[in-house]
Amino acid sequence: MDLKPATELKEVVKKLYCWSSFHMQWKIDFNSYALKTADGVVLIDPLQPEPTVLKELEGLGEFTGIFLTNAHHDRDAEWFRRHYEIQIYAHEKAKAECDTNIDVLILDGERLPGGVKAIHLSGSSTSETAYYAKISGGIMMIGDILLNSRGKGLTLLPEPYIEDRKEALKSLPKLLKYNFTAITFAHGDPIVKNAEKQIENFLKKPKKEIA
Repeated sequence: MDLKPATELKEVVKKLYCWSSFHMQWKIDFNSYALKTADGVVLIDPLQPEPTVLKELEGLGEFTGIFLTNAHHDRDAEWFRRHYEIQIYAHEKAKAECDTNIDVLILDGERLPGGVKAIHLSGSSTSETAYYAKISGGIMMIGDILLNSRGKGLTLLPEPYIEDRKEALKSLPKLLKYNFTAITFAHGDPIVKNAEKQIENFLKKPKKEIA
């Protein structure tokens, strides 16, 4: 991928950290996350950053697993698996489409290391999965189904990348079964306050207004 390695590690909310790699051609950030849990640090959609950022990540604690939000976000997961001897987790439907071997195939509603819960979101891709943690007032971490672009705000993954727009809109209310104050995105800025309410307001919009 034509990506510029991350040069900075940012704290999103307490115990959640983000590093971003800029895609030169697409002009968009690819976000990766590290979540500190009682069982150690889990990595979400990780890209290999600059050495200084990697050292900061290592300082957060022992890495205990890699969670992929969909089959196309394996990124540098194989590099992290080899270097830290940890397993890669992804939804069972990711196996057929992922270029990287997945160690642990997960199901909707399954509880993972660190007490993180997997939430399968159909529509954007067959394996799209959000991860929920009760940490820091509740954190929801999603992949591609929603973007939060500067100047545009919340939008669905656009055509031609989304598989089934109607199905995606049907699956998103599953997020509202959980209490969360923050939500992160694979592409776009996180929402760190009243995130659950903002998702609820987004879903109340007329469907023609949801891009």
